[in-house]
Amino acid sequence: MADTPHIAFIVHGKIRAKSRLLAKLLEHFQSIGTLTFFTTKPDMCGLKCSSEALRKGATILIAVGGDGTVNEVANAILTNPKASELKMGILPFGKGNDFCRSLGISKDLATLRKNILFGKSRQIDVAELEFTEKGGKPSKRYFVNIADVGLGGFATQMLRTGKSIWGSSMTYFFVILRSFLFYKPVKVKFFSENFELESPAMSICMANGKYFASGLGIAPEAKVDDGLLDWVFLLKISVWDYLKKLPQLKKGRKIRHPQVSYGQGTQCKITGEHPIPIDMDGEFVGFTPLTCRIMPSALTILA
Repeated sequence: MADTPHIAFIVHGKIRAKSRLLAKLLEHFQSIGTLTFFTTKPDMCGLKCSSEALRKGATILIAVGGDGTVNEVANAILTNPKASELKMGILPFGKGNDFCRSLGISKDLATLRKNILFGKSRQIDVAELEFTEKGGKPSKRYFVNIADVGLGGFATQMLRTGKSIWGSSMTYFFVILRSFLFYKPVKVKFFSENFELESPAMSICMANGKYFASGLGIAPEAKVDDGLLDWVFLLKISVWDYLKKLPQLKKGRKIRHPQVSYGQGTQCKITGEHPIPIDMDGEFVGFTPLTCRIMPSALTILA
């Protein structure tokens, strides 16, 4: 490479055997550029760590964690004035790692090293979401994978307040089951450039990637670089419907059900009869009303 890169690793603070991992990162990457390491803490999230790394001159940010860490690192890049000059890599060490499934990214350090050395990257779309924070303040954030209004937002609230005693797939499975028991369809209004819907709904997904909830292929036709978002509408769906269709979701197949439909577009607006919780890349962020729009080829990913 013509220039020596400044590589910053944004490492989730709860990764197991973190010291051993940091030693391996140093061993693999110290010969190809300047390295800095940031570990997230309760008072220093991935967004803050990434912003600090960029302030210190990092040109490549590597998200080491799950979908939440990926989202925070991406937001730091996208809100930086030099976003078009920056690159992002991912080492999936989280619970779900759903975004990496769509891109085929593994935690193989040698592959990431080669991608950095030879500049192997691709441009992906991101989505801009305007919504209301928990305290009622208007907010704007970006997501790279999926935002989910309704059941998903409710489930992530439950997930973050509970304790995980199983693996990621089983944890998500039981959280979704519990959510079906407590969450009821809410009347929503959905508007896009080519489609409108007004109906009680369990969930509406805005998908850039295919997977969420630790490997469920909710949006089988979604592509991260087609300039479109895929809509998935789950209307009056019961827990029994979910259980019967679970094998198809795991295989990434479209669901055939009268209360399930799909669509595509570049922007949408969603309102509800009362504020509805929103899940963004596996994290609860706030409530409707919301507006969402696609930003084509807005982020460079080492992949």
